[in-house]
Amino acid sequence: MSARSTRQVRRAPDLVLVGGRVLTVDAGFSVAQAVAVSDGRISAVGTTAEIAALADARTEVVDLRGRTLLPGINDSHMHLAWWATTRPPYQLDVSDAVVEGLDDLTRLVAEQAQRLGPGQWVIGRGWNTSWIREFHGTGREPDRRDLDRVSPENPVLLTHRSGHSAWANSRALELAGITAETPDPPGGTIVRDPATGQPTGWLLEGAEGLVSPLVPELSPPERTKAVSDAMAELNRLGVTSVTDAMATPDITALYTGMHNAGLLTLRLNLLLNWTSTGGPRNRAATLEEALRYVGTPSGFGDDWLRVAGCKLFADGVPPLRTSWMSRPFPGGGCGSLVTAGDGGEEQHRELSAMIRLLHRNRFRVGVHATGDRACEAVARAFMAVMDEDPWPGARHHIIHGSLLSARTARELAPYGVSVSTNSLIKWQATDALDPVFPDEETAGYHVAVRSLIDAGLHVADSSDAPITRPDWRQGIETLVLRRARGSGRVSGPGERISREQAIRAWTVEGAYQDGLEHVKGSIEVGKFADFALLGEDILGVDADEIHRIPVEMTVVNGRVVHTI
Repeated sequence: MSARSTRQVRRAPDLVLVGGRVLTVDAGFSVAQAVAVSDGRISAVGTTAEIAALADARTEVVDLRGRTLLPGINDSHMHLAWWATTRPPYQLDVSDAVVEGLDDLTRLVAEQAQRLGPGQWVIGRGWNTSWIREFHGTGREPDRRDLDRVSPENPVLLTHRSGHSAWANSRALELAGITAETPDPPGGTIVRDPATGQPTGWLLEGAEGLVSPLVPELSPPERTKAVSDAMAELNRLGVTSVTDAMATPDITALYTGMHNAGLLTLRLNLLLNWTSTGGPRNRAATLEEALRYVGTPSGFGDDWLRVAGCKLFADGVPPLRTSWMSRPFPGGGCGSLVTAGDGGEEQHRELSAMIRLLHRNRFRVGVHATGDRACEAVARAFMAVMDEDPWPGARHHIIHGSLLSARTARELAPYGVSVSTNSLIKWQATDALDPVFPDEETAGYHVAVRSLIDAGLHVADSSDAPITRPDWRQGIETLVLRRARGSGRVSGPGERISREQAIRAWTVEGAYQDGLEHVKGSIEVGKFADFALLGEDILGVDADEIHRIPVEMTVVNGRVVHTI
């Protein structure tokens, strides 16, 4: 038996996969030929001859025919239920892939309003001002009257591609009671006409929460079907494990019911959330109240559904200029924190208090931070709580970490903190960020994966779906090439990483973030038998063709959940 096989196989395996190129993604990124599976775990890794010799008449044998086998893909930050229930037919797709002009968008809204009938909510997501030609570079902004013209009787709410703002029509504002006199909620902005003071219908950050609770929810059977369909789509992409980065109580209950019914086809790790991107709930007092009733710290659960930690928000997103920056955006403003408090200093203290409270209760903490100042604040808070209250098992992480400095990353590395980056957002948003980051130094450093890895941090890449489509292949291609989706230009060539590093970011580094690298993320004896079989050699194919590599089979827990 090869040196990679560290445990004696006592009986014939249930499944063997032989005759392939097995990228183990172990510490040395070694390459094997075959794998044996027993009871949902990897029981041996070695040559084809070694593994084939273990089989008997009851063993299922899969000939890999020279194809490449990877560990199952781990999307370390997405929103499974949100993505599932915002896809057609549940909501309109008004993304840049569908909408180029305002006429395209209003046509979709009009058609949906006609299908639904008067008074029914028209819901959609994915729009972006940089891709709607009437807005791009003109200074024009979304206005409720654009939607009123085609949907005067149906309330309309269209969520921005980032998930950090929304566009509502007059009927939706009326139902929510939003008028010229309505104050901005903490952590949010009701955009107003400068001449009249009337709300325009564009709601930033926490202001969306004034309208979104009015939207009717899907029925439980509809939500279950939506999530089942979404999991099947992820399986077709080779995904075997995801971290749902904002599991509210209702979403957690949905997943628990599906788990009890045996409906999960991938492993779910949850970041619990009782706060929002803004508003009065994003405060330590909310967490303190929630923790009075929650006895499930990080690690609670099983191999399929598990509490990974908690999610917090520090700031907003660059396209909306709501990231907390140390230098002003073009046109003014540095963004801000979205935690409760009167001014930056008080908000900063509130953010630190929230992190300290969760750490003390032994919840791993993932904090959304995009601006350089927000990233610095979160990093300092993590280091402070770890110094005050050492917890060897803490795997706190910065979500996005879009402008985390290399200097601070080097300071963070000894604490075991990781960063969940988003190459797909980099690919999708690079051109749109030109007006936000006009200097090439900042634009090129945005999503600086190479610098973070070189600083010694663990970096797990992720989709943040539904902000992007959860296709890890495009993510790896972007990590390797740093090309923008629209123009194809390279942004930050010095931040490119190798294919091996990129594969790690979509497999074993996600496992590290969850504190589960001992059971998933690589093809080694004793770990879960979760695999993705590719139709081409991901290490040899032209780099600009990585996104086209077919996923021909996906295995979860030793069971085939997708094959072509």
